[in-house]
Amino acid sequence: MLIKPFEIRYDELDVTAHIGPVTLLRYFQEGAALDAASFAFGWEQLQEKNLSWVLTHMQLEMLGQPAPRQNVTLRTWHAFSDKLLSRREFEFTGENGQPLARGASWWALIDVTKRRLTKSPAELLALNPETPQFITEEENFKRALPQDAPKTGEALIYVRREDLDLNGHVNNTHYAAWALEAAPEGKRLHKLLINFKNECRAGEVITSSAYAESENILHHTLVRQSDGKEAAHAVTFWH
Repeated sequence: MLIKPFEIRYDELDVTAHIGPVTLLRYFQEGAALDAASFAFGWEQLQEKNLSWVLTHMQLEMLGQPAPRQNVTLRTWHAFSDKLLSRREFEFTGENGQPLARGASWWALIDVTKRRLTKSPAELLALNPETPQFITEEENFKRALPQDAPKTGEALIYVRREDLDLNGHVNNTHYAAWALEAAPEGKRLHKLLINFKNECRAGEVITSSAYAESENILHHTLVRQSDGKEAAHAVTFWH
């Protein structure tokens, strides 16, 4: 398990001077990388084996009221691996120990050259605890977009080179930010579910659209204009 404090910078606050969900996801990504390296599955160690982690889907739950600027502490751990996916849990607390957010994520290893999923190696499976510690129940990631759901927002996203990560494609935290860009203003995010489907690279244009399943539930599609394929699909729940 990794326990890591983060000092929030002013440029990471939202327009209300509170800590937004995308900031926490960036911190989680950093913590996940550091923790994986501690058991020999970090980026540099996997590069030697021509492997890399990719995030397949994740869920984030914001707890309590929006948090003003303050230091936060991340706890994250490898919960369990099967033959293809590894589940990682995470939670954030504020300076006084109050819970800020929690979630779960699912990762796969890919062969960097072939761009194909590879089976979890025996060394990773050997790390499975006898009793996995899950901080939250897995949400329904197969929740379908209702056919008659009205579109409530849309935004065009132009992918920049600075959006790319070490693997040469768009960093997963940007997908979450792009999905939220099409959400109406005036409500507070409670929960985010996101499926990552196809890679995006610099120079592409993404259409981010939001559709209302109900008053407080939105579906978000991130579609590549080049081929019409969905890069990611998200479902958000709002207060």
